[in-house]
Amino acid sequence: MDPLYEAVKGNSALYKIAAFVILSLGALLLAYRRAFTVCYARELPRLGKREGVSWKAMKKRFQTDSLSLLNEVYENYSKKGQSVLIPKYGPHDEVILPPGSLPWIVKQPDHLLSSHASQNDAIQLEHSLGPKFAFDAWGGMLVKSDLTAVLETMGTIMLEQVGPAVDAAFGMDVTEWNEIDLFPACRLVTGKAVMGFTLGDSVEGRKLCRDEGFIQSCYNTLDGMLEVAGEIGGARKVYRTYLGHFSKGVKSMPAKLKDLADRFAPVHTERLQIIQSAAEKKAIPKDLLQMLMEYAIKERTDEATSLEDMTKRLAVSNFGTIHQTVLTLHNILLNVIATDKEFDTMSLLREEFSRVLGDDENNWTRAKVAAMLRADSIARETLRAHTFLGLAMERIVVAPNGIVTEDGILLQKGTKIGILAHQMQHDPDLVKDPQKYDPFRFSRQREANPDLHNLSFVATSAENLPFNHGKHACPGRGLIDIQFKMLLSYIVKNYDLEFPESYEGKRPANTWFAEFGVPPITAKIRVRRKEASS
Repeated sequence: MDPLYEAVKGNSALYKIAAFVILSLGALLLAYRRAFTVCYARELPRLGKREGVSWKAMKKRFQTDSLSLLNEVYENYSKKGQSVLIPKYGPHDEVILPPGSLPWIVKQPDHLLSSHASQNDAIQLEHSLGPKFAFDAWGGMLVKSDLTAVLETMGTIMLEQVGPAVDAAFGMDVTEWNEIDLFPACRLVTGKAVMGFTLGDSVEGRKLCRDEGFIQSCYNTLDGMLEVAGEIGGARKVYRTYLGHFSKGVKSMPAKLKDLADRFAPVHTERLQIIQSAAEKKAIPKDLLQMLMEYAIKERTDEATSLEDMTKRLAVSNFGTIHQTVLTLHNILLNVIATDKEFDTMSLLREEFSRVLGDDENNWTRAKVAAMLRADSIARETLRAHTFLGLAMERIVVAPNGIVTEDGILLQKGTKIGILAHQMQHDPDLVKDPQKYDPFRFSRQREANPDLHNLSFVATSAENLPFNHGKHACPGRGLIDIQFKMLLSYIVKNYDLEFPESYEGKRPANTWFAEFGVPPITAKIRVRRKEASS
């Protein structure tokens, strides 16, 4: 016998202490496993297991060569109708379901399979803004229920900011070509355009739309939220509460929110006064902020009157309307320039915008937006070829007893699932010449058959998942559609665009980090204002 064991056993006090410690550690281990870990069914395939590759090695490969790894997952599992567990960034895992599971995912109720839980897990609003803003997402609910009815109105409000926003970023020189950094230009343009429909329908709101200090403050807050999402979301759940007290990103948020609140204050005060004097029949703004304020006054009065709370609601709104929009506009402009020589892209776009809009370029109706088939195709093809989110339909199992997939695999509570969207949209069995960016891939089909509405930019389906699909598809995609077409129309009608000579006419490539397709942030383009529009 071990002398230490004999000594403890012979001493009743030590024996009791040792037993207590062992039982306590065992209880803590069980509690940890129940609260913070997910147990996967034995019948669920693990990536690399049948090839004899360790989980550690697969995780390292995901972090260094994610695109080729996900391509193999698609070919070896997804296309064969099989689910598989894959490693993700940090300590996390995810179950990849085959594309055929899409209808099954869509029909699952939220109390079993939650989109909201998945979004919270990814964005970590609980730590960047506070629990209320993570778990009481009434702003998103309002957009989902009320936005469609006011799309034209908000588009009209946004249009007022489009020209000045582009001119500020691209310049007014009609004689010389100017080389600009594309990503900062897209941030400035998108920020001002988004602020147009967000708060641009009042005197104080219009001031902020053109205040680059305010736009930068919006981005500072947004970047801080992304930093928190990376720091906290990339940690094990058991550590997140503690990280929330001392992570760099979390510590930076109060100052960023304070700066945003100070700049936002005049608009907040103005809107409260407008609501309080509604009986006087003064002009009521028709932008997104007014929609939020009026709802809050009725349903969340304490929030409506709190500058701090409404600043955070603005930050949540900006996260949804700005972040991926900037990346997509960046990709769209690179693609338009890259395909111009082969497809005459810019001339064909100019012709379409002039034909559809006619003499009144300020009359943007939903019918006219829908008739812009070429611009629509360019936007849809951009999201097909250069999507930012490689995974779609992500959900977290929240059913207490788990949920069983169509292929009979029990997924325990806490399991995260998703579908490989990028790979499916590059499958040669589904898409002709999928590696080629074809700006008019979808417009040619729609011009030949006008009834093919399922090929539009905003249509969601198993073949088009950038906005997801089903009841949790992006509720603001109609407004995004109008925004891209307004920006693209103004840019190609008022500017000539080209790549620097050093690019030799070739588009800088996107890169992949984890499951994200990242555009070439350092890309430059050359711009020159057209004389007739100066």
